Amino acid sequence: MAELEVAKHGKNVINMAASKEHGLVDKLKEIALEIAIIVFAVSISIWFHSMSEHRHEQKQVRTFLLGLKTDLKRDIAQLTSLAANYRESDAAFRYLGELDPKGTPDAEKFERAYVMTYSNRFFGPVTSRFEGFKSSGKLINIEDEELLNDIMTLYQENHRVIGYSERGWSGQHDKLRSYLDAALESGDSLEQRYRALNTVNGKRLLRNAVTYHQLYQRYEMTAKLSDKIIQRIDALYKDS
Repeated sequence: MAELEVAKHGKNVINMAASKEHGLVDKLKEIALEIAIIVFAVSISIWFHSMSEHRHEQKQVRTFLLGLKTDLKRDIAQLTSLAANYRESDAAFRYLGELDPKGTPDAEKFERAYVMTYSNRFFGPVTSRFEGFKSSGKLINIEDEELLNDIMTLYQENHRVIGYSERGWSGQHDKLRSYLDAALESGDSLEQRYRALNTVNGKRLLRNAVTYHQLYQRYEMTAKLSDKIIQRIDALYKDS
């Protein structure tokens, strides 16, 4: 419709310029009026287009953020579970490290703790939705700057530093497993495991296998930031 109006008034400008029925002053007045109408029509058209595009962008942002909330709830649950699992393994390593080299282990309790020396656990955040929205260049459409900054900090910083801490712990854990693999080459009985863990080196490796306090802090920090983002999303979309 706007294109038709522009074409119509553009034609009027041409006709007026070529007309011999009007004086120069009248022509200029009429041409100025037609040009003003054209400018107004184009401006309105651009405004409506911008509004429509903005509504579409914000609808995409809403869909993204509500989906992100679901992802973050899963991440928080995973972080809570991981912290509990690490505390369980820490208790096992401390128990094994405090055993009397000359004593006799409680077979059932010892085996439960020993299994922890071969456990693996890492944070696997749900990132596909964030990465997809980021790669499409649509993150800039999030108008709440604090929310956007929090999301970027969470996915670009917090997840990265958690990985650093987990790899540090994993490196110490790998040393313990490598030691046990070498120490138990001749046999893997309860008694042989007990002796291997009660050497000076075995006890040192058990102490080092206890989770770094820093990792717990980073899990907690990430869970808190995730919850903050969820609360902000809830505030933005109260009816959802």
